[in-house]
Amino acid sequence: MTIGHAPVASLLTERPPEEHLIGQLPRQSRSHRDTAENSALHQQYEVVYDDAEGRPLLAFTDGQWWDMTSYTPRPVTVRFALRRDPSWAGAVVQTVCLWMRSHPNDERSFDLATELALAVGELARQQS
Repeated sequence: MTIGHAPVASLLTERPPEEHLIGQLPRQSRSHRDTAENSALHQQYEVVYDDAEGRPLLAFTDGQWWDMTSYTPRPVTVRFALRRDPSWAGAVVQTVCLWMRSHPNDERSFDLATELALAVGELARQQS
């Protein structure tokens, strides 16, 4: 078995499961301005996840999640990112784990592991 730190290309282009979009109207084509804004976001952040209408919802860079729905992006916890849109929960966990694996000696990796453990524990208790 080979263990490495190669990036997972599909993680950056992952979309929510199709059932997340069932029953919704077809997406409107975005204007050139929207496309340019999204391109700028993808340059500023490592990962950007969109809502069902194609607007930025969550972004991740340098070990930090950002809520993109407010007027100004604001830093949020892993717990918030997991609960923001349940269809993105798996991708949020993958992103955090990939970042921690790529930055094993970064102090932020320990903080993210703690945030993730606390959030998963809370969600598990809510399900019981």
